[in-house]
Amino acid sequence: MSAVEKFLGMARAALSFAPAAPAPAPAPVAPPVVVSRHDQDVPTPVVLASFAPAAAVLGDRVLSRGAGRLWDHLHALAVDAARTRSYVEAVRQVVYHCPSVTLAGLLDVTPRHLYRLACELEAAGLLDCGAHAQRVGLRSMYDGTLWAVLMAPGAEPPRLRAEDWRHRWRPDFAADVEGKTGATAEMSELLKAEADEAEKYGVARLRAANSGLADGQPPPPLSSSDILPRPCLRAVVEALPGLLALHSSKRARAVGILGSQIAAALVEPDRRRYWCRVIWDALRAENELRPGLQVLAAQFARLEADIREGAPWKNPGAVLAARLKAA
Repeated sequence: MSAVEKFLGMARAALSFAPAAPAPAPAPVAPPVVVSRHDQDVPTPVVLASFAPAAAVLGDRVLSRGAGRLWDHLHALAVDAARTRSYVEAVRQVVYHCPSVTLAGLLDVTPRHLYRLACELEAAGLLDCGAHAQRVGLRSMYDGTLWAVLMAPGAEPPRLRAEDWRHRWRPDFAADVEGKTGATAEMSELLKAEADEAEKYGVARLRAANSGLADGQPPPPLSSSDILPRPCLRAVVEALPGLLALHSSKRARAVGILGSQIAAALVEPDRRRYWCRVIWDALRAENELRPGLQVLAAQFARLEADIREGAPWKNPGAVLAARLKAA
């Protein structure tokens, strides 16, 4: 073996026993970023408005059996329409569009009899309604009926406005006329199938709640006069002494409005009649030269102050009733 080959062999042996190069250090791992829920854009939950039941809005009015059934359905449809439109404030009335043939089929009455029942509700101050027309080509045709339904006990009677008449409640009406697929054909199919009342109400609810929304066009905006002020016991305290100065013909309506405000402020709409009776008892005491309205106003002021200071009551109305009974 030559000297060169011996030298290369020694070099290879030295390299085979050389320590390995150190491995590169691992890259530092970034700590996880913790995002608080408060840092995220959490949408604020929407609280929809609540409405008084049909019986509370009806109040002391006396209706025939047929008119009572129509009122229950019209009020339920108005509540469904308000929820579909996401009303967040209590309103005096709700306007929606629903063909009269649909409601007549729901009640199993003729359209003529439905008209008589609607006139009875109009006379009671619960309803305002009328046939709505729409242009189809060169013709003006009736596409259904507008219903303005009272939603607040003791409020002014509902009224249809000019913008309600101008609104296109049924954008697909022309297609229904050409294809003969409107409300008449729809209700005829339901009657042939012997559909029950729940199925027919579902059809009426779809027409009332979605009226005017088929092409994304919102219904007419609410008028400022339709939005009710937020219930407040302070307003009741300030309004109670003024009942004595009212004429006897206007006193009943004022008592009804105050009873509605109390029931709404205490979140107990079913007890509107009870609070109206409490106010009438206070007025009777005043006529007998006993302190009635002053005592009642003082109790409401005390309750309002307790609630404002965070009194842990689940039912403030029951507390107030107990105080009035002990007074």
